[in-house]
Amino acid sequence: MIYVWQSLLWGIQLLLWLLCFAQDSAALHSLQGGYPALGALISAGTLVWLLPKAYRSLLWRRRKSVRPSREVQLERRRMAAALHDGVGSQLVHLISLSEQHPDPAMRLALEQCLLDLRLIVDSMDAQDESLAVLLARYRHRLQPVLERQGMSLHWDVWDPEVLGESGCLPRGTMAREIMAVVQESISNVLQHAQAHEVWISLAATAQTDASSVFVHACLSIEDDGKGLAQAVGQDTGTESSTGMGLLNMRRRAHAIGGKLEIQHRIGGGTKITITW
Repeated sequence: MIYVWQSLLWGIQLLLWLLCFAQDSAALHSLQGGYPALGALISAGTLVWLLPKAYRSLLWRRRKSVRPSREVQLERRRMAAALHDGVGSQLVHLISLSEQHPDPAMRLALEQCLLDLRLIVDSMDAQDESLAVLLARYRHRLQPVLERQGMSLHWDVWDPEVLGESGCLPRGTMAREIMAVVQESISNVLQHAQAHEVWISLAATAQTDASSVFVHACLSIEDDGKGLAQAVGQDTGTESSTGMGLLNMRRRAHAIGGKLEIQHRIGGGTKITITW
C-alpha cells in the first residue's frame, strides 16, 4: 500500500512543478526557468516507475481481502445452484422412494445428507453474515427434519441488534465456527440420541468490555435423549474417549477463544454449551 501513497505524493509534486513551470514560462530560456522543467521531469520519471508497483500492490490487497471478488461470488452461486438442483433433487427423490420401502436408518441417513447439503449451499453465499442470521437460516432448514423424526424444537435465541441493545453477535469466520459446533451437536442428536425434544438457546453471559469486538454470550444445545455413554465432563484429548466429532467441536471452540462444555442434562439427555 505504501507504493500507492508514494505515487499519490509524486503525482501531486508533478502537478505543482507543472503549475510552477506554466507560471514561469517567460523565464524558460534562463537558468532559473529550467528548474521547474527539471523537477517535473524527475517527478514524472519517478511516477512512471511507481505506478506499476502501486497497481500490483492494489491487486495483492484485493487478493488478501476477506470479502470475495465478484467473480468468486458468481462462481459460488453457480456451484450452489448446481448442488441444489442436481444432488439435492436426487436426495429428495431417494427420500420419496424410501417411503415405499420403509427403512428408518436409511431414511434418517438421507434426511441428514439433504440437511447437510442445504446448509453447505446456504453457507456458500454467507461469508460475512452474523450468527443470528446463520442460526435463523439453520432453524428454517432444521425444523422440518426434526418434525419428520417426531422431535419438537424449542428455540430461544437472543440478538442484541434486533432488541436495540449495545454490541453485536459474532460474524464471519467466528460465526461459522460456532455454527459448525451447532450442526455437529444436532447431527449427534439425530443419529444417536433417540430424543423427543431439542432446545437451542443463546443468551448474554456478561457485560461486553471495550476491548471485545463481539458480545459475550453462551449458546446451548440440549436434548432429552439417552445421553452419551462415556463421561463427558472432562476432555481427555483422545479420539477413543470422546469421539472425533466431540474433539472437532472442542478444537473449533478453542479456535475462537471460547469454551466448550459437554454435560449430562438434568432430567436426561445431553447439554452442550459453547461460551465466548
